[in-house]
Amino acid sequence: MTAGAQATVVDGAAMRWVNGAEVYETMEPAFRDNIGQDREAALTLLRRYNARCLWKDDTTSRRIDHIRADPGYVDLSEAYHDSVEECLVLGGAVELTAEGDFEAGDYFWRPPGWVHSASSPQGFEAILMMEGEDSTEGSDRVSRVVRPDEDAGEHVSQADQLGPRGYVRRAESRFMPWRDHDDHGTRLGGGATAKVLSLNADTGAETVLVQVPAGWSSLPERSERERFIINTSGALLVDDQELAEPSLVRVPAGVVAPRLHAPGGAELMVKTGPPADPTAQ
Repeated sequence: MTAGAQATVVDGAAMRWVNGAEVYETMEPAFRDNIGQDREAALTLLRRYNARCLWKDDTTSRRIDHIRADPGYVDLSEAYHDSVEECLVLGGAVELTAEGDFEAGDYFWRPPGWVHSASSPQGFEAILMMEGEDSTEGSDRVSRVVRPDEDAGEHVSQADQLGPRGYVRRAESRFMPWRDHDDHGTRLGGGATAKVLSLNADTGAETVLVQVPAGWSSLPERSERERFIINTSGALLVDDQELAEPSLVRVPAGVVAPRLHAPGGAELMVKTGPPADPTAQ
């Protein structure tokens, strides 16, 4: 990760893949200690799981990972999280007992408390996000709570079942039309089309796919919202640094982003937070 002008640029393609078994001891205790009762079985599972951490906030436990699961990956149990979990599948296929079958372009936003597990006979690749502590999203710290198989697809915690974005079980973005991009929240600049994946009804925070044409260039203006920009398809030049997919640019609220340029066009997943000043929505 490199930081400049208060924005952070993460060259994802330059990062090494970290095997899940390698990071077992560094996981949030409430997650690590509930992967499964059999530690060796858990490590065997994690060896089929690889990740590049694009963003991690130890204060809130939020993380954004580029993940790759090998063929035959199967969770050891059904479970739920106290954190919101969000995911955009990039390739392969995965079955989630709460949400169904996913392939490239499919997305979910799952509020805390919903019981699920994942299995993937052929393997899959995705951007996986755990929201961590965020009262505006009804999200608590990252955790994993084991549940019996019969609870699959059920809501079992005391938290609000839906929260301010609802429960986006499976948004099949390949079947969604590209529309003129409403840039009020992302402040990326003009000339783009978009597909909104999820939207916080209270704060206007959103996760949106933005398609920019070949030759697109912009110096995004300041925003009252924190922004995460991930190029899910196509190379992105950030100032003079070329980032292969998927890489990440994080722009804090109130900070001018670095210049962005997509010589061959790109698709960007843009994740915005609530306004730092609620009166600025």
